Amino acid sequence: MDSGNGFADFAKKFNSFGNQLGNNIKRVFNEGQGARRTGSSEDVLGLDAEAFREATIAGNDGGELATYVNEKLVCEAGVDFDSRPMLVFYACRMLNPDVVDYDRLLNLIQFRLDDFVESDYTVVLFAANARYNPSVKWLFTAYRRLGRKYKKNLKALYIVHPLTWVRVVMTAMNAVLSPKFAKKVRWLDTLSELAQAVPISQINIPPEVYQFNATKEVEVRVPAHARPPSRFFGVPLEQLMGVHGELGLPAPVADALDYLYTNALEVPDLFRRTPPPPTLQKVRSQYEAGGHVSVAYAVWGEHVAAAVLKTWCRELPQPIIPPHYYELIRQMPDPTVQPDQAAAYARDVILPALADPPCVSLLLAALFGLLRAVADHASVNNMTSGRLAAAWAPNFVHSSQPDVDITMCSVTRFSEAPLRPRGGDDEDDDDDDVLDLAGASENRPNVVTLAKLMVDQYQTIFKPILEAAEALTKKQASAPRKPPRTTAPSGMASAVQASDEDIAALVEEMGQATVSQMQSTGSIQTADPVRPVVTAEDITRRLKAEQEADVRGDSAAQAQDGGDEDVIVISKAF
Repeated sequence: MDSGNGFADFAKKFNSFGNQLGNNIKRVFNEGQGARRTGSSEDVLGLDAEAFREATIAGNDGGELATYVNEKLVCEAGVDFDSRPMLVFYACRMLNPDVVDYDRLLNLIQFRLDDFVESDYTVVLFAANARYNPSVKWLFTAYRRLGRKYKKNLKALYIVHPLTWVRVVMTAMNAVLSPKFAKKVRWLDTLSELAQAVPISQINIPPEVYQFNATKEVEVRVPAHARPPSRFFGVPLEQLMGVHGELGLPAPVADALDYLYTNALEVPDLFRRTPPPPTLQKVRSQYEAGGHVSVAYAVWGEHVAAAVLKTWCRELPQPIIPPHYYELIRQMPDPTVQPDQAAAYARDVILPALADPPCVSLLLAALFGLLRAVADHASVNNMTSGRLAAAWAPNFVHSSQPDVDITMCSVTRFSEAPLRPRGGDDEDDDDDDVLDLAGASENRPNVVTLAKLMVDQYQTIFKPILEAAEALTKKQASAPRKPPRTTAPSGMASAVQASDEDIAALVEEMGQATVSQMQSTGSIQTADPVRPVVTAEDITRRLKAEQEADVRGDSAAQAQDGGDEDVIVISKAF
């Protein structure tokens, strides 16, 4: 048998099958175009787009299906490795098409996506264990309905546990409608593969998905991407700025703020675009390289500067808004109802609580000063205070409870609808056709609400901090400054030089034990019975010892690099 001819015949038949499937999809869609048009707001209801949206959300169930879509079917899931917001679809939570109007369901999914599609975003679809599968006609209608607006900024679509029919239909639709979109689709067979692509700890994975995954692998393995020692990223804020901010803003923050203030206030969709990961890595490596203290963003552009600024904030070891203050934020008055009371609460309660250490408040004042300047140009750059808040909120929080973090950063626009009471004890508790939203989060202020308020009411909320910073600046400007020491003391030409600022900082650190030792050797004369005098020789000796210790520490850290990558087991088979 000629294997070459056999393969050619197989390929011909397969291509013929694909073309036939594509033609059938087109035919089904064309037959359904009339029905799709009859579902539009203009042809049926005589309503404008906003009125049609509100009518669709309310429906004939008081908005219960809309709430289900928000809370159960299409969920927010933090940000991916490139700081893009993630949305998660759960096929196992699809409802019975004999009970639920799938045309209305598609509209609600589309409204849900509208909160995210204006910026770069990522979608994860868990395709397995679905009790009810939508028809091919409905999938094709959804594919066409979600047009360029929804596909343009979608950077990756991860389909986890895909079934054969899902692969066939998606491949056919991509080939017929959008070969370019097909490049964004990635097929993943296990949760371990998903963990390589996105931070899986930020995704709320239901038991049904874990059960199916257990048939594919024994355990979910998450790679531990250990970063080398860093100068700026992932370093405690008080180490970079000083407890009270006396060291100033770190280089990544100062450089980005300076460039964005000067060049980017009118750039459309600032903070909503993600540059390629290799570009961000190059900028980070420049900051980490020895001798570099700043980066010229004129080479990289405004979106790189904005992304670096968000990344630096997100990687702080202690988040800017720690989880133990979530409830404090939840208790804030609603800014849409009581704007003045909410601003006063943020200024007098929330901001002082977050100022631990105090340098946090200075960082927030600097960041939100920029966001306020960007929002002032919203008519040009399209970045309102609400959009800025949604883009920044995920970078302010992270904890061991990702589902709580997601709730605190939710940008859901739907208000919660009252739930229907459940039936008696004889009711089938396993009936997924009944929407059960018990335990859904309350529609209270969260981090997005707070961030939007801080942009809108910047002067009111940050006034005490701005006044204190201004007073300190004036005090420092009026105080006489001694010139730095430029020559070594007699007999110490090879010693490390120390400025007067270095001396002042180290005198306190040397401590009483060091002072006593110097007195016993006669190297110090006590001019003041309370505060002894420290000689320049003592300071230079101390600085030289610290410099040598830093060099030894860097060498030890480099010697430990290059080990095998560890993995963390987060789940085992059932």
